Amino acid sequence: MSAGASPLSGWARERFGERADAVRRQLATSLLEAVGNAQDAQRSSLSDKNFAYGSALMTRRYEAIVEGFQNESGFQTVRPYGSPHHLVVLDGNLLLPFRYAKDDRTSIAEARVSDGRISALVRELFDRFGPAPSYHQEELCLSAQEEAERASVRVELERLPADTRLIPVAYAGNAQAGLLRLYWGEAELIDEFGRIRWLHCEPVPLAGLPSGSAAPLWHIPPATAARFDHGSLPDLALHARSPIERKNGTIFPVSSEAPEETAVTSDNEHP
Repeated sequence: MSAGASPLSGWARERFGERADAVRRQLATSLLEAVGNAQDAQRSSLSDKNFAYGSALMTRRYEAIVEGFQNESGFQTVRPYGSPHHLVVLDGNLLLPFRYAKDDRTSIAEARVSDGRISALVRELFDRFGPAPSYHQEELCLSAQEEAERASVRVELERLPADTRLIPVAYAGNAQAGLLRLYWGEAELIDEFGRIRWLHCEPVPLAGLPSGSAAPLWHIPPATAARFDHGSLPDLALHARSPIERKNGTIFPVSSEAPEETAVTSDNEHP
């Protein structure tokens, strides 16, 4: 059955009008392509660890959505401060893709936008463009750095119209099976760990659309293919500073190479 054969909800038609079905279909096609590209990267890596898949999908999930909608009317992008990714705004709807599960058994009701604490950007997106919270949430005590990050994020987001509305796009999948589930809708942020409460949530059909990667990941042994949540993290080479360096801190300062750009959401697709 094709994506168009699935009935559209009133919510989808209210958001995108007559082209709601075309938008839904293109969204699914873009994410299938992104996942397929990530599987190709994993295959080329000849590794049984999923780092290549995760790194490729982290970028491609945003790029493929941009490429899919860039020629449509009502299209624009926004690149928030500190993020290397462009987010698509279509007909006043800001699309935020994130992974909620690696399998097709996890309920969408358990979806989290982040694997850990949410970024300043995610909180600002929900606060600014999400629905008004249905209950009072105690305001978090933010550090000076966190306050500065939110202020920096606001500069770019303030260029969007005030009536822009956030659409969380939640997907489930893994390097072996590809894209398994896809949902979109409207949700409010519950806490700083990315838990959300769906006010409206509906599946985006995947049947009938071309798969982004038809070839299997042949290099992964069957024993590991059955469990995609297993994997070893890379070793970190830690070296103690010499007594001379510790004694002369002004001459040998401690260096910190924190990345200047961060992903929109913090999940990295790694096992």
